[in-house]
Amino acid sequence: MSDFNITKQILEDSHEILLTAEVAPERVEKEVQAMAKKLRRKVRIPGFRPGKAPISIVIARLGREYILQEVAEDMLDEAHQAAIKTVQDEVAGGAALKDITLEPLTYEFVAPLQPEVDLGDYRALRVPFEEVDEAEVLKLMDEELANLLDLNKVWTPVEDRPVQYGDLVTLGIKLTVDGEEELNEEEWDFIPSETEYTMSPEFDANIVGMKLGEKKTFTLTFPDDAISKWAGKEGEFEVEVKAIKAEERPELTDEFIAENTGYETVEEFKEALEKHVRAHLESEKEEEFQKKLWEAIKEQATIKYAPATLDNQVERLEAEREDIYKSYGIESTDELLRLQGKSREEYREELRPEAQRRLEEELVLDEVAAEEMLDASDYEAEAYIRDAGLDEEDEKRLIERLKDDVYYKIYIRMLVMRRKAHKLLSAIARGEDVPEPGQHPVEEAPEEPEEDAETEAEEISEEEAGEEEAAAAPEVDESEEADETEEADDASE
Repeated sequence: MSDFNITKQILEDSHEILLTAEVAPERVEKEVQAMAKKLRRKVRIPGFRPGKAPISIVIARLGREYILQEVAEDMLDEAHQAAIKTVQDEVAGGAALKDITLEPLTYEFVAPLQPEVDLGDYRALRVPFEEVDEAEVLKLMDEELANLLDLNKVWTPVEDRPVQYGDLVTLGIKLTVDGEEELNEEEWDFIPSETEYTMSPEFDANIVGMKLGEKKTFTLTFPDDAISKWAGKEGEFEVEVKAIKAEERPELTDEFIAENTGYETVEEFKEALEKHVRAHLESEKEEEFQKKLWEAIKEQATIKYAPATLDNQVERLEAEREDIYKSYGIESTDELLRLQGKSREEYREELRPEAQRRLEEELVLDEVAAEEMLDASDYEAEAYIRDAGLDEEDEKRLIERLKDDVYYKIYIRMLVMRRKAHKLLSAIARGEDVPEPGQHPVEEAPEEPEEDAETEAEEISEEEAGEEEAAAAPEVDESEEADETEEADDASE
């Protein structure tokens, strides 16, 4: 008979199970006696030699509650194992201690239940998929071409019109403030702007409209908030427009393309640009489709998991991020938090939404894989690693690990099945025909090609001919052969 009376209570709101482990009274008394016997060696009781006082007097001296506390701590692991053993197929992880009661000696543990997923009728799920708009392709191509030409604009002299905003203007300029000459330049270049003025908005506005060779004198007050020693003061300007240049786009020619891109002709460049733009738009459409797909799945599915299950996902995400930070020279998450001035609790709260999204998607994919009876072969597991874009040495090491590490092999096969489940859901949502559950193909390694029978016969006949020639060849004295070898060595020397 067990020394523990285990009772279970499902906590629906948190998807946990409350385990109560009450220790049998006779076991408690036995442990109290044993603990008192152990403790009497450490206490001095008047009238008795160390370790010789009766157990009843030790209990009276120390107090039953104190001894029970020591017993409770001593039996914690045993109670935990006994409680977990009764629900090991129901829970997703270990049970955390919630409370201990001394009279009667009782332990309370809370364990997360295995996640539950009800997908609903996921095979009836349909999500509209938008194809790439050809007009949008052409629009983006035009914008990219315009950007390329803008990046290669040149300043061209202008003589037949006055200064405009955005022109490159060369001025002869003289500035006087408080009777002192502060600036005197023969050729002073600037670009008038309506938003990013040079000295003040009025200065740029005074230059706009002037013609080539025109001279002008005007006064203005520098803004109070200007980053200038003349802020708030009045200045007198004498200016002369000596040159006006406007930005002009180059022509889109084969020569321009050859000089500024990796292509030789405009046609080649446009073909490549169209592929790039189309791939970008297709990627955007696919991303939008996937977002709507997961929204639709989660809207009709019921997903239950305990807070501890999400906490574990947060810790996984934290470990992944730490590996990334290390590649940038940050040694640990603790160092990152110190640099950012955050606590670990704040950091984990920031990670929680992403961890929740990943957890729920993984649970959905695992449930799809189970309901569809998906499987993954060793060949598909190896292909998964090869598709990861690792360097040759890491790829070889991980493929070898598949053969030796059972748990790693199970993990990779799980990732393969999740990828299959994702592709299946996408195909279903698009309305494509998909195999029935249990009928999904598993890709195996291609068989080695068998040698042609005629080629094999030729190889056999060549071997036989070689054997006949060897049998017919005259015997050679080994000493003579050695002499010839030595002579050949001497000749090479």
